[in-house]
Amino acid sequence: MVSLKRQKRGVRRRILAWRKALSPQEIERRSRWLTRLVIEHPLWAEARGVAAFVGVRGEPDTRALLEATLAAGKLLWLPRVSDDRARIEFHRVDSLAALVPGVMGLLEPPAGEVERLDTAEGLELIVVPGLAFDRAGRRLGFGRGHYDRVLTPMRGRGVPARVGVCFEAALEPDGAPIPVGEHDVPMHWVMTEERRLSCAASGRAQSGS
Repeated sequence: MVSLKRQKRGVRRRILAWRKALSPQEIERRSRWLTRLVIEHPLWAEARGVAAFVGVRGEPDTRALLEATLAAGKLLWLPRVSDDRARIEFHRVDSLAALVPGVMGLLEPPAGEVERLDTAEGLELIVVPGLAFDRAGRRLGFGRGHYDRVLTPMRGRGVPARVGVCFEAALEPDGAPIPVGEHDVPMHWVMTEERRLSCAASGRAQSGS
């Protein structure tokens, strides 16, 4: 029987190869449609605060989403990789111009006061990256466990809503559920450039419009 670790490694390899083949123009096009589906949903429209990420290396380009969040007067939190690379820490951001290259070369908030998302005042939506997701909200990351550690304290809560975002090809890429372990935290919703899916595994049933 193939181990969970080997199953995950195989899916990661295939999705990373697919993402590497995407042109910048294709990423921009897909990201534009995905952003539209996110900001036209009541989850984003009604949220006072949003935690998100800066998309890189074949991920959805989130800059338009981040700009729209700030322009709408919402609170915004973005992750910063800790100096020892062992975890991600979230910081409030008032301007994308303040982002700086971090320890892994990614654009991040400058060093400052760290906020725990499970106690952040006003946070009602978390936009979560992933290499792949399935229709039940299961998520496959890079295997470092950064997001699972951040999300675990909120696992049984409906607010903030956890929304996984990826391109359509990363939604059940093998036509089957994503292999996960007990520590993996499911999403309430998964959104791609083509659809929004409510996820039964999160325990929070919603309309999938």
